[in-house]
Amino acid sequence: MKQAGWKMGMIALLLTSAVGCSNTQPAERAKDSSATAQQPATEQQAPSSTTEKAAAAVNVDEKQAAELLAQFQGHTPAKVVTISVAITEIMNELGIAPIGVPTTSSKLSAALDSVPRIGTSHQPDLEQIAKLQPEFVLGPNSIKDSVDKKLKPAGTPTAYLPVDSIDELKLSTVVLGRLFQQEAKAEQFLGKIAEQEKTAIEATKGKPAPKVLFLFGSAEALMVMNENTFAGSIARNLGAVNVAADTLKQTQTYAPLNMESIIAANPDAILLVAHGDPNAVAKKFEDDVKKNGAWEKMNAFKNGKMKSLDFSTFGTASLVNAPAAYQQLADILYK
Repeated sequence: MKQAGWKMGMIALLLTSAVGCSNTQPAERAKDSSATAQQPATEQQAPSSTTEKAAAAVNVDEKQAAELLAQFQGHTPAKVVTISVAITEIMNELGIAPIGVPTTSSKLSAALDSVPRIGTSHQPDLEQIAKLQPEFVLGPNSIKDSVDKKLKPAGTPTAYLPVDSIDELKLSTVVLGRLFQQEAKAEQFLGKIAEQEKTAIEATKGKPAPKVLFLFGSAEALMVMNENTFAGSIARNLGAVNVAADTLKQTQTYAPLNMESIIAANPDAILLVAHGDPNAVAKKFEDDVKKNGAWEKMNAFKNGKMKSLDFSTFGTASLVNAPAAYQQLADILYK
C-alpha cells in the first residue's frame, strides 16, 4: 500500500469524491439567476432572532473570507457554473441558480433538473462550459491546480472555495452569501445548522471521549483521515479524539494506512467511508489486522464499533447533510 502508484490513484479518487455530495433539502430558487444575484440584501426577509443569534456564533476568519471574495474583484457574477456539488447545494440553499452544474451520480435538488450538466470535476466538458459562457467556474480549493490546468488554457475564469470540513463549508456559505448579496439567507441556513449542531454536541457533553479512527477508500487501498475532513471535523466537535491527529500526529488530511501505528493507537471505534462494497472494505481491514495478531486486542473490535458509515451522508463534505452526520456519529461513538 506504500507504493506511489496506488497512492496517487487514491488521491485522485479522494479529490474526485470531494465534489460529489448529495443535496436532499432544496431551497427556493430564484426564477432568474441574474435577478437573484443582484437582489439587495435589504430586500430579503430578515432572519428570526433565534437563527440570527445562532448564525452569529459561527466563527468566520474575516481575512480568509476577504481573500476568497477578492477572486471576484468586487463583481457579483450573474452567470456561474459549478463543478462542486458541495458548492452547488449551498448556492441552492441561498436561492442562487447556477447556469451549469456537475455531472454526478449524487442526488441533486429537483430544482436543478433542467440545468445543463458540465461534466465531472476531473473531466469537465470544456465545449459545454464554453457554450454557457460563464463569468466564473466555481470549484473546491482541494483541486484548484488540476482544474486550472484544464480551464485556464481556454481562458475560462475560475474561483475556488474551501469545502472539506464543516468549518470550511460554513465559511464558504458566508462568502457566497456576501458575494450574491444573500446574507440573510446565509444567516438563516447557518442558524438552522448551528441549532441542530448545538443540540447534538450538548447531548455528548460530560461523556468519556472515545478515540476514533476514520478510514477512507476501497478494498484495494485505504487511507487515514484526520480532523480536516468532514467526518473528522464533526467527530472533533462532538468531543471525540481522532487518533490520526492526537496519537499519530498526522498533519496530512489523508495519509497512507500504517497498520502497526493503528494497532498501537488502539482506537475505540474504527469507522469506514468506503467506496464500492463496504463489506469488502471492512473484510480487507479485518484481514490486515489479523495478520498482525492483534484482532482480539483491538478495542474497536471488542466494542463492536468497526462500522461502515453511510456513504450518502459521509462520502463527501456536505453542509446540508451535517445534522444527519452529527446524529449518526453521536449514536455510534457514545452509545
